[in-house]
Amino acid sequence: MAYQLEHVAIMCKDLKESIDFYEQLFGGKATPIRKGAAGYGFCFINIEGGVPIQLMESSGKVGVHHYGFIVDDVAGLAEDFRKKGAKILRENRDAGGKLTTIFLADPNGLEIEVRVPR
Repeated sequence: MAYQLEHVAIMCKDLKESIDFYEQLFGGKATPIRKGAAGYGFCFINIEGGVPIQLMESSGKVGVHHYGFIVDDVAGLAEDFRKKGAKILRENRDAGGKLTTIFLADPNGLEIEVRVPR
């Protein structure tokens, strides 16, 4: 299975301040802010030559929340991970019921998102 790092998600105390920081210092370009399923605001910062950074609003914790990989076959990967003893924290499916995204935790408690390409 080929894995490609797709993004790193950072929880931040002030979304607009964080956007300004990455735009001013790194020349990043922010996507429009939208609300996640859990109700928090988020966007992606695209920095030339690097993987995007997802900025997520947080009234509590700050720091790295998760990092995301893309693979062609999420369902097959989820089955393989389960056979290897991994605990899948949650799954996302499309309108047709096809598994598109899984989340699991690494040994440090960081979440890993694995999804099909967007």
